[in-house]
Amino acid sequence: MIEKTVKVIKGEFLPEGDYVSPGFSIIQPDSCFPNMILGNTYDSFWFYLRRDIAHNWYVDRRQQGTGFVSRDEAHILYNTALKFQGKKALEIGCWMGWSACHLALGGVQLDVIDPMLSTELFYESVTDSLKSAGVKESVNLVPGYSPQAVEELANKFQRKWSLIFIDGHHEAPAPVNDVMICEQFAEQDALILFHDLASPDVGEGLDYLKNKGWNTMVYQTMQIMGVAWRGNVEPVIHQPDPEINWRLPPHLQKYYVSGSIPNLTEDKSGKMLKSLRPNTLLNQAKLLSLYSHVDQLYYYLSWLPRMLTQAIARKKS
Repeated sequence: MIEKTVKVIKGEFLPEGDYVSPGFSIIQPDSCFPNMILGNTYDSFWFYLRRDIAHNWYVDRRQQGTGFVSRDEAHILYNTALKFQGKKALEIGCWMGWSACHLALGGVQLDVIDPMLSTELFYESVTDSLKSAGVKESVNLVPGYSPQAVEELANKFQRKWSLIFIDGHHEAPAPVNDVMICEQFAEQDALILFHDLASPDVGEGLDYLKNKGWNTMVYQTMQIMGVAWRGNVEPVIHQPDPEINWRLPPHLQKYYVSGSIPNLTEDKSGKMLKSLRPNTLLNQAKLLSLYSHVDQLYYYLSWLPRMLTQAIARKKS
């Protein structure tokens, strides 16, 4: 059934405003998500949404303030899953099932943990989309909160996972807590993907694995993805959209970006650190995180008037 779905979807063209890295296998399960529409990034007040990235931001028409992973990010998931066909995978946070669908279409046996799955409308919507894509039988939907639900599931079924995607609660200490429990139940040959690395709090999760000796890398996408891996596995290689003038937040400056040429010159964050370190007790990681928060505040304030204008207009209509 999956092969039939993929074959049909591959024949379609990408909508204008979407981007997928060259070299990736492409699928489009859009028809399996009848409530997915093109969203407006100014409808969301989330601090770390990268509104300056000119890629389509898709939302569910019933909940338009929260977005799906972008088309490019979904294909990082799908093409990574293709490397793990038949293996156990875990997703923390699935929203409306868009990311889960791409992982399952890649051929993994997927466990999905999300507290929203305890809501009937949410559960039914995700289930219907996965059935439409022909992958529901390979997906186990688990209502619950990480890290508790991850540990319970792993212990109940003596489960370990080869591929893990973390897109749960984005505020500290949740990202690090998710990573710690996932590392405990990851196979020796394992790969962990992160979404929304634009947030320094999520970045701390990738930092944790880097400090534990995992290989790490960043993908320049709309919300920035990260990858950590160990053992006999390799991440997919991604080429950032050449039409975008990409920025890398200060807290990610130490990471290699897939598809980029390493910059050996000292960046402004490095110079800032040298000047501040003698006058603070904070370590380098904390300084970079703080700098990222301040740096993002500048951009957020520049978007705020438009966000407020649109919010007022919606309230009047």
